[in-house]
Amino acid sequence: MEKVKQIAEKHSDKLKYLLLIGAFIGLMNTFCRADYNFVIYLYMFYVWIFMKEDPESQAREKTTLFYILLYSVVIDITWCIFWSNKWSLIKEDIESGTHGLVISLSWIGILIKAVVLLVIIVSERHVLKGSLPKAINEKLNSEYLPQMDDNFE
Repeated sequence: MEKVKQIAEKHSDKLKYLLLIGAFIGLMNTFCRADYNFVIYLYMFYVWIFMKEDPESQAREKTTLFYILLYSVVIDITWCIFWSNKWSLIKEDIESGTHGLVISLSWIGILIKAVVLLVIIVSERHVLKGSLPKAINEKLNSEYLPQMDDNFE
């Protein structure tokens, strides 16, 4: 786990390129899919790159976008599983090829989202940790007491 943290922290400055690649894939997916990923990635790029003058607002937006991206991974996986089964029945060459391309790019987009989420978790953990409810934060910050078994002698 420590090696993953080192790699993610070393390359966290390259997150902007990953966000732009995700936006491009989202744009390509709009050929056959009403895809929201293009907008999400462009807004994430804006938040991470251009909102640095207002750190409080940036932290709030980063947290919100992290949870939206996490939720969108579930939506994308469901979409890919459902539509890959439906579109596999189409026998027309051009339409089948376009659908195959969109399904492939969607799976690549899911992989990119997973990498982006991992980088965000590692590099922005203080922001995400601060967004958790107070009770969870107290549990995370407190030291756990050792287990004391009852003496049944």
